[in-house]
Amino acid sequence: MDEYTFGMLLGVLIGIAIGVSIGIAIGKKQKPWSELTDEEKKLRKIVIGAGVIILLIGFFVNLWLFFKW
Repeated sequence: MDEYTFGMLLGVLIGIAIGVSIGIAIGKKQKPWSELTDEEKKLRKIVIGAGVIILLIGFFVNLWLFFKW
């Protein structure tokens, strides 16, 4: 296994571990969707949308770097 593949695999595993731990820490303090106000629902939708966009950008940059390598 070359160093690029090993680094990418290690980065993905670290990212998953950090994401799960942050999700658990933040998730304990959240209210159920039915108890949120309209403003809180709108804010949560924006945050989720921004997270998905950032995830997709990271995925495509990773693919671009992989095939450029």
